[in-house]
Amino acid sequence: MFPFMILLLLAALCGGDSWEYRAGGFVNLSTGETKAPDAFLALGEKLHADHKFEEAAEAMGILAASPVELSLRERGLLLRARALADGEEPTAAYEEYNRYLTAFPESPRVAAVREEMMKCALAKARQGDLQTILGIPMYRSSRNGIKLLRDTLLRFSREECTDDYYLRLAGYFLEEGDSASAEAELTLILENYPASDCAPRALLLRARIRRDRFDAISYDLSTLVDARRDYERFVGDFLRYGEDPERLRSLGLDAARLQVMATEARDGIRFVTAKLAEKELALARFYIHRGRPRSAAVYLEYILKNLGDTPTAPEAKGLLETLRK
Repeated sequence: MFPFMILLLLAALCGGDSWEYRAGGFVNLSTGETKAPDAFLALGEKLHADHKFEEAAEAMGILAASPVELSLRERGLLLRARALADGEEPTAAYEEYNRYLTAFPESPRVAAVREEMMKCALAKARQGDLQTILGIPMYRSSRNGIKLLRDTLLRFSREECTDDYYLRLAGYFLEEGDSASAEAELTLILENYPASDCAPRALLLRARIRRDRFDAISYDLSTLVDARRDYERFVGDFLRYGEDPERLRSLGLDAARLQVMATEARDGIRFVTAKLAEKELALARFYIHRGRPRSAAVYLEYILKNLGDTPTAPEAKGLLETLRK
């Protein structure tokens, strides 16, 4: 009962239309209007539908804290949480959803509430907490929201939507230009939810991040090698479901969407392979310049044997023929 007493105290302090529970009903202290508990819930629903989120939250705080029928209190608390979320108060909404789980752990709405908590945590990250220096507002930090979402995902690690929110978190990091953190979340999905409907999208997105991190052939190509491995994994793991509509549906895909993703994977493989060939050719030229034709030939032969379908192959072939004369 303690959380409901807190709600009652908060509602009394909030003002609003000054509703109060009295002898089986709710009285508007300003007008004297009286509403039965079910009518008061209906009022909250109408306020919410009219986008009067603050008023709806205040009214439902009173309902949820009053000694009315349990089912009405349950619906009132849930509506209060939704009103707070829709009113762009994700932290307060998260707390109310959490109270709901404590008060009604056996409710059939529990799974939906857990997803709403994930949604609120992500909204908190996007909204950010205002940071000040010497009392002067400077910027908003997403740190607390990100931590809240991660903690929530760990807490509810086996919900149907958990992997989806890891993917959304990765997307958020990409929006913020933090590709390293995005890659970490995608790797978590692939390691812990490999059969989920997020896995194909996570795999391609990780490959894209790794490919786009490549700067020039003069640098380390390990990121390209990792990208090619992801693209090839996609081709090997998911293209075989092209003739299995039921499995495709379980992955949230259809044949057309799978074909688009397959094209991206194959194009990615071609891009990576071409860059690897360019790197081998650059090394061959280096050894030619240093007067070490045998070492150069090793790289040229590798191109022709393993990377023969790249634009670099004809030049490699010509150089190798020149070295052998």
